[in-house]
Amino acid sequence: MKKYRIAYSIALQETLQRRSTLLMDRLGGFAIVVSLYSFWNALLGDKPSFLGYTRPEMLTYVLVINVLRSFVFTGRGWQLVGEISSGRISSYLVRPLSYHGYALALDLAQKTVHAASSLFEVSLLAWLVSGGVFLPRDPATWILFSCAAVLSSLIFFFLEMLVSSLAFWTSESGGPLFCFELFLQFAAGAFFPLDVLPENIRRLLSATPFPYMVFFPARVFLEKVPHAEALRLLGVEAAWLCVVILAALALWRQGVKSYAAEGG
Repeated sequence: MKKYRIAYSIALQETLQRRSTLLMDRLGGFAIVVSLYSFWNALLGDKPSFLGYTRPEMLTYVLVINVLRSFVFTGRGWQLVGEISSGRISSYLVRPLSYHGYALALDLAQKTVHAASSLFEVSLLAWLVSGGVFLPRDPATWILFSCAAVLSSLIFFFLEMLVSSLAFWTSESGGPLFCFELFLQFAAGAFFPLDVLPENIRRLLSATPFPYMVFFPARVFLEKVPHAEALRLLGVEAAWLCVVILAALALWRQGVKSYAAEGG
């Protein structure tokens, strides 16, 4: 574990040193959350609620998804694609470490910085706008939300590793990864609550791990999911995580075998 802690510490320092990149990333994220707030604020108009969400709840949903986007949707997929395509992956395969553990340590460093930045951004936006913010009063809600967010982040990490591992067989894996990430944010509820979708589409998405990545944690935070039901859905989310991990590791092993055979 020591080597992964060292990797996390070094990656954290490197992330903080790239101030211009970090600033541009956070400005882009802040622009998205302001745009989403303006959009939903216009839809609400003078109505007390819309699609079952009051104005404070809708504002809070927008703020929460900004934090979740920063914590969940950071990964090492593009780095993995580049390392496989350039051949740099060989240097990791001969080291006495797990590539996924190493990548997860680097990813956690990035998540730490971006999540902290997003908390500052949502606090600023909540202060600037009127309408109030919904905050859970039950401590159990905060615990359930935190558990759901951690599981969501791990699901995204291994899903991205799964798709990125296609680079072992094709140099065009960047396209599928881009399309996957774009679709994933839509299907996860990172732009709007999935309540707005038709019933048949919601049922289809419920058979995937995607709604558990943003929509489910946000609804838990808004206390729209009873605690007993939230615990059950956390179990489902954990099961999806196990499936994704097994699939990612299986494809990784096959990719490494193919890579070793070609490099032979």
